[in-house]
Amino acid sequence: MISDSPGPLHEPQALGLAAQAPIYEALLDWWTFLREAAPVHDDQELGSWHVFGYDDVSAALTDHRTFSSDMRDLIEQPDAFSTVAQGAFLGFDPPAHDRLRSLVSKVFTPRLIQELAPRIAGISEGLLDAMNDSRDVDFVEQYAYPLPLAVIADILQIPVVDRARFRTWSSALFFQGRDGTPVLVATAEMLRSIDPLIAEMNSYFLDVIRSRRARPGLDLISRLVTVDEGGQRLRDEEILGVCGFLLVAGHITTTMLLTSSVLLLDEHPQAAADLRADPSLTASAVEEVMRHRGQLPAAARRTTREVVLHGRTLPQDSVVLLWLTSANRDPRVFPDPDTFDIRRTPNRHLALGRGIHYCLGAPLARLELTIALKALLRRWSHFAPSGPVRYEDPRHTIGAKEVPLRVRWTEN
Repeated sequence: MISDSPGPLHEPQALGLAAQAPIYEALLDWWTFLREAAPVHDDQELGSWHVFGYDDVSAALTDHRTFSSDMRDLIEQPDAFSTVAQGAFLGFDPPAHDRLRSLVSKVFTPRLIQELAPRIAGISEGLLDAMNDSRDVDFVEQYAYPLPLAVIADILQIPVVDRARFRTWSSALFFQGRDGTPVLVATAEMLRSIDPLIAEMNSYFLDVIRSRRARPGLDLISRLVTVDEGGQRLRDEEILGVCGFLLVAGHITTTMLLTSSVLLLDEHPQAAADLRADPSLTASAVEEVMRHRGQLPAAARRTTREVVLHGRTLPQDSVVLLWLTSANRDPRVFPDPDTFDIRRTPNRHLALGRGIHYCLGAPLARLELTIALKALLRRWSHFAPSGPVRYEDPRHTIGAKEVPLRVRWTEN
C-alpha cells in the first residue's frame, strides 16, 4: 500500500464535494501519481485492488476468463434485485452472457438506432423551442436529462404519464445506495436499501412485458418478447433486466456526457467555435468528451484465479477496479493527454469498455450526443455557467447534476 499517495477515495473533503469545488482535479492528480508509482494498488481500506494504466486496463477488460464481471458470489442479492439481475448480461460471463447478448443484439440493431435519428432531432429541437429564447437555462432539467429519457421511453413505448417514475428507478439502480450515495462496488446492505424501489419497477415492467406478449407491437419490448434464435427466446425476467439496463445506460450516462460536453466547450471556446463552423467535427468531439471526461471512472471486475501483475499478487476473488478515465489519460497512448482536442486521432479510449462487455448502447449514445450538440450549438451562439455547477461525486460518476447556463440565442 502506498502510504504517501493522495487518498481521494477515502477523503470526501479532499475531493471538494461542495457545490463549487474543483472535484475532478483531485482524482486526476491521484491517477497521475499512481499510474507511475503503483500501477497496481492494494487498497486495504476499500478492500479492493486498483489498476490505472491503459494497457493493463484494456487487457483486463478483454480477458473475461480471468477478470470476471459476475459479482453474484461476492454480494448477496435481495429478491427484487435478484429478479432484475436475471437479464443484466453485463454482469454475466459466457455462456449465459453470450446467449442473452446475442438475442438482445438481434433486436437492438444499428438499423433500429439509425431509424431513431429523426426522432432524436425532433426531441432536441422541441426541448430548445420550449426554452422560449430564455436567457437563463437549467441545462440538466431542460435538456440533458429529458432528451435521453424521452428517447428511451419512445423506444419502449412507455406512456408519458409514467415517465417521471423512470428517474427514481434509474437513480436507484445507478447509485445503489441510500439517498443516492455513490458507490464503486455495491454491498448487500446497499442493495437491500433500494430493493423496495426495484420491486416497484419490476412489477411495472413485468406487467408491460406480459401485455406485449398478449398484443405485440413494433416497440423494443415487443421485439424482445418475440425474438427467436434457434429456438432460444427471452424470459420475462430477462427482458425486465434489459429494460433496467436501458434505464441506466440509456439515459443517465448520456445525461452525464451532455453536461460534460457543454462544460468542456465553455472551458474551450475555440473548440465550440470550430464545431459551429464545421459541424462535421461533432462526432470526433463526442469521442474526445468520452476520453477526456467519460461518464464512468471505473469498471469493477473479480479475479477468477490468482493473478500477478506488476509484481503484485492479486488473490482469487479479489475485487479489481479498472480505472477507465485514468487509462484514457495515459500519456503512453494519448499524446498530451490532458489537452481537450476535438480532432484527436486515433482516439482508442475505453470510456465504453472493451471486449465482450463493450457497451451495447454505444451507437445510440454517440447518435444522441452528436445530434444534441449540433442542435444546441446551432441555436446558441454562446453559453456559460451563470452560477455554481453542482457535480456528481467523480469517484462514482463523472458529470454534473446542476448546470445553470446563461445563453445567447442565434438570430434567425
